[in-house]
Amino acid sequence: MFQIIAVHHAVPEHRDAFLAFCHRVVDAVQGAPGLIEFSVFGAPDGPTIYGFSRWETPEHFQAAMPTIMSLAPDRRPEWSAKEDDVLPMVAMPGS
Repeated sequence: MFQIIAVHHAVPEHRDAFLAFCHRVVDAVQGAPGLIEFSVFGAPDGPTIYGFSRWETPEHFQAAMPTIMSLAPDRRPEWSAKEDDVLPMVAMPGS
């Protein structure tokens, strides 16, 4: 299994617009081969948004990247306080 957590550091006044964008990305990827789950979470005490996706393999994720990136022009630079942190993970043997 392959997982990605994207930490989006939203500017507080743009959090709602950023969150709506994240949901459009999730909607666009639904049904992609190898997708197990794609969810959006928010920090309970701040503007940080977390995108969490699980895939059968890293190759499935890579195959979905053109769809994910097709929405990139809709994302506005002013929504982010700093660059995203992207955390890729693979299941460890014995897990």
